[in-house]
Amino acid sequence: MSVQTDYATYLRIDELLDLQQPLSSGADDEMLFIVVHQVYELWFKLILHELDAATTALDEGRAHAAPRPLRRAVAVEQLLIDQLRVLESMSPDGFMRFRDPLAPASGFQSTQFREIEALSGLRDPRHLSDGVRSDTQRARIGERMEARSMYAALCGALRAASLDVPDGDGESERDRRLAALASVYRDHDDAVRAVLHDVCELYLDHDETIARWRHHHALMAAREIGSRTGTGGSLGVAYLHTTLDRRFFPELWEVRNRL
Repeated sequence: MSVQTDYATYLRIDELLDLQQPLSSGADDEMLFIVVHQVYELWFKLILHELDAATTALDEGRAHAAPRPLRRAVAVEQLLIDQLRVLESMSPDGFMRFRDPLAPASGFQSTQFREIEALSGLRDPRHLSDGVRSDTQRARIGERMEARSMYAALCGALRAASLDVPDGDGESERDRRLAALASVYRDHDDAVRAVLHDVCELYLDHDETIARWRHHHALMAAREIGSRTGTGGSLGVAYLHTTLDRRFFPELWEVRNRL
């Protein structure tokens, strides 16, 4: 006998709608701020789910199954950018009405976003000693840093296709990887190489979309707080500017110079 359920029960709507608890009275924009950031965390959860699925497919020799979750992850990442337009409807004075009680909370403390970075190859050990995180959160980031990265999974898939893609950080290993990637970009007519080329480009879509989100986020923050420090004690907009040149897959960018 199948179990019957309903929309509200299945999605746990009552619990979900009880999670928005503003701290300030008379700050109408605080509800917007809370909802947008909670939705961000839900999107981050889905992005991780899809990136994990793609990485697992590559690890298991099912490269043909990787593009679909990668495309979905990139589509969600575009929503991250679109959501900033909603947040920008908040005026600076509206934000100041609840900014002080918000401190020291900060978007920099998002554990899931640090997991996305670690899975994508950006692994900053400073996040493991961040005192604002719980032991569980630090452990999650640590596990991501120890686990196979997306790029390592791609290199494994390229090796499985008989391409010369060695591990290692030396100049020789790097040159051989770039030569192999260039060959895939020049010649991807057969089915296997076509899939690998598609995966490479989707990796770049992921990298570029997150970079565009960082850039728009920095502009939004400047619009809201100017040059003030962040609520978590960071340099605020100045810190955000230091992140704009970060790239997940530098060799996939570099291969353009080899074609």
